[in-house]
Amino acid sequence: MQNDVAKKLFLEQAATYYDELTAAAASAPYGKVLARAEAFAVTQGRELLRQSLENVVQEQAEQNDRDEKKTARSALAAELDAIAAGRRDKT
Repeated sequence: MQNDVAKKLFLEQAATYYDELTAAAASAPYGKVLARAEAFAVTQGRELLRQSLENVVQEQAEQNDRDEKKTARSALAAELDAIAAGRRDKT
């Protein structure tokens, strides 16, 4: 579920980036379109990639935390079951 939200956010950011890149190129003076578009792409493209990388890494870290908690809960439940079984055997 969380992945879908992150993916939608990235697609919205990419669409905004594309629109802004198009606007930067359109506003460039004659003979400077490539230079202006390239300058925009380098700076803003790098930022878009940085944000998407940050989001993916954060999402994965959160997923790892959830998985670790699940594993810990499962291990604790198994230990409690073993303790309870041991008590039943002794009675």
